[in-house]
Amino acid sequence: MAKRATVAIVGRPNVGKSALFNRVLHRREAVVHDTSGVTRDRHYGATSWNGRPFYVVDTGGLLPRAHEGMEALVRESALVALDEADLLLLVVDVQAGITDLDEELARLVQRRRKPVVLVANKSEGAAGPSLAAECWKLGLGEPMAISALHGTGVGDLLDAVIERLPANLSTQPESDADLRVAIVGRPNVGKSSLVNALLGEERALVSPDPGTTRDSIDSRLRWNRNTIDLIDTAGIRRRARMSDAVDVFSALRALRSIERADVCILMLDASEKNTQQDTRIAGRIHKAGKGIVACYNKWDLVEKDARTIDEYTRDFHEEFAFVRYAPLLFISARSHQRIHKPLELAWMVGEARAREVTTTQVNRVLEEAFQRRPPHYHRGGSGNVKYGCQVAVKPPRFAIYVNNPVYFERAYIRYLNNALRSAFGFPGTALRLELRPSPGGRAAAAAEAS
Repeated sequence: MAKRATVAIVGRPNVGKSALFNRVLHRREAVVHDTSGVTRDRHYGATSWNGRPFYVVDTGGLLPRAHEGMEALVRESALVALDEADLLLLVVDVQAGITDLDEELARLVQRRRKPVVLVANKSEGAAGPSLAAECWKLGLGEPMAISALHGTGVGDLLDAVIERLPANLSTQPESDADLRVAIVGRPNVGKSSLVNALLGEERALVSPDPGTTRDSIDSRLRWNRNTIDLIDTAGIRRRARMSDAVDVFSALRALRSIERADVCILMLDASEKNTQQDTRIAGRIHKAGKGIVACYNKWDLVEKDARTIDEYTRDFHEEFAFVRYAPLLFISARSHQRIHKPLELAWMVGEARAREVTTTQVNRVLEEAFQRRPPHYHRGGSGNVKYGCQVAVKPPRFAIYVNNPVYFERAYIRYLNNALRSAFGFPGTALRLELRPSPGGRAAAAAEAS
């Protein structure tokens, strides 16, 4: 199966790479700020344009001569992204003008001998096109004048991206399996042990030393007459613990695996306390809209009594409150204790992500929730729910039409989310709710006028 194309966004610090990344993904995924060096880690996401799917990677500001400290790690991370990518977007800031660093980066990307699109960002306004013309001197061909902040020219840029992607890369889903399951977590929590136990062979190298798995490994499994692709990933370390380019490369592949998966099994170490890195990885899964099954491994190492499971469950729901919807398991991959339960739950979650609910059912739940608890007066008005419907699956997405979205507190949106989940289940999958002004209402008229 041909691999999916990857596009890397590179450039010196503070030229608007993250703003472009967010624009291409149609969501605010990377932090954008006018302070140099905000992006240090890579951000990774899946998108498509004109029916052509591809991955996009946002990198930290690249300083080619950095050799120590955080700047050196950011440099290694960006260079890995350059080597992995099939097409490069070199972003420059036309308002600041072409710098010596821009010229150095232009030579760097030329040496990669890959397709390059030169992006002249911040070209808004009457002077934008003339400022963009200065970019010709970088020797990378015609610059694409855009404003990532305002969206100007981004469609033309994406047209150019699609035209220059290598033709041998896949335009289809990467797998024909019935379900794709990624096993993710920090190093040494037993991901490879679970894969080997499920496959019945030593497919992945297992060692007590953290970091043994350096790449994502795909394995196909027949399960209950269904085909499942298991993706064993490298442990995702905290950024401060990444010591070399190999760690950076491994983390990039693991994050890509989350995007490729339908459901992620989040492996936790039952013999240790939960860490901030565990919650960060769970957050990655949640933001990507993937299904999640939380799995405490090494359960055989825990001294237990009648209250142990209840205590672990309570702690999980407190520390991972944003994924309280995740089914929770306790297994031992080493002793094969309950090792098939993760797949059973992953399949159930996969079905939940694809579940469709009729508009009649949605509106019944919304009406009952509104009658039971109307929203409080907020920001100059009282919210009123008109109607709603499901508009997408994987993950389930609902549009709720209201008199004015600004009248609704976040707490009330969570309340509606919980009402839909309580009525229809949706185990292990995030629900996406979007409040829209109802057609013909004052808020909709004001939005059209603006």
